[in-house]
Amino acid sequence: MKITVLGAGSWGATLAALLVENGHDAILWEFDKKRADDLQSRKIKPFKGGFDLPEKLTVTNGLDSFKNSEGVLFVVPSQFMRSTCRFLKDNGISLDGKLIMSATKGIENGTLLRMSEIIEEIFPGNYNNIAVLSGPSHAEEVCQRMPTVVTSASQSLETAERCRQLFMNEYFRVYNQSDIIGVETGAALKNVFAIASGIVDGLKYGDNTKAAIVSRGLKELEKVVVASGGKEDTVYGLSGVGDLMVTCFSKHSRNRALGQAVGEGKSVEEAEKSLGMVAEGVKNAVSAYEIGKKLNIELPIINEVYAVLFKGKNPLEAVNILMTRESKHE
Repeated sequence: MKITVLGAGSWGATLAALLVENGHDAILWEFDKKRADDLQSRKIKPFKGGFDLPEKLTVTNGLDSFKNSEGVLFVVPSQFMRSTCRFLKDNGISLDGKLIMSATKGIENGTLLRMSEIIEEIFPGNYNNIAVLSGPSHAEEVCQRMPTVVTSASQSLETAERCRQLFMNEYFRVYNQSDIIGVETGAALKNVFAIASGIVDGLKYGDNTKAAIVSRGLKELEKVVVASGGKEDTVYGLSGVGDLMVTCFSKHSRNRALGQAVGEGKSVEEAEKSLGMVAEGVKNAVSAYEIGKKLNIELPIINEVYAVLFKGKNPLEAVNILMTRESKHE
């Protein structure tokens, strides 16, 4: 299949390379022309600990590839999903009849729309052609062909299956399912709990504390997924507990690293600058906080992460508030 991958960051480049390895004609599209030209000419490693791009993979800033593509894969930062879709539409690109896939994890600030909903809003009538790819999958490990298992979700199981067949190989296993709400919600909110886990690391707390964050965070995730119309079972699958664990414990996790820097005393701005990459959890903390208010759900960990990131609350104070809440049944 001829596929255009939007976003030449670490995950976009990794998935584009995987598609090429699987025998597909993948083109990697990068908004920044200078960076696109550099990646195309030198085929350099697009991220630390990554890999050289395959010679067969074309990196471009042009839009011609979209006209003949049978599939489009979005791997842009969540805060740029709307502007990217709008840019394509304003330049005469139609997604009608194409397989539309998203590996972007996030919920839009303000609208509280999931990524598939943004795509459908700008390219109406295509929702059954949209699949999302999510699960515990660090680019740094996938590009080294370490065994990885993810899920493909779509309102249409036929679409989910088409996505699965594109990516499935001996080291990248893909399951499919129809709970696109639960999969996308888990993918977005797990980054907020990863920041909380990083704060725990920054404060020099131990495994007990982090396990509490992960297990109670999973309960908060379940509340949001179910209240949003997703399925409880999804929370305990790859896109829920699976992605939550890898993001909260891994040395590769940007969101955990950002949280650690904040826990050590850095401001959010200083932490983001030192990271040098996009940590989706910062923006998604706003959306998660707003979802809790909108749905009238008690989300203690999410609320405290929001307060630390945006209200200047001391991380130690946030932990104390969580530990001294009114006792109750588990």
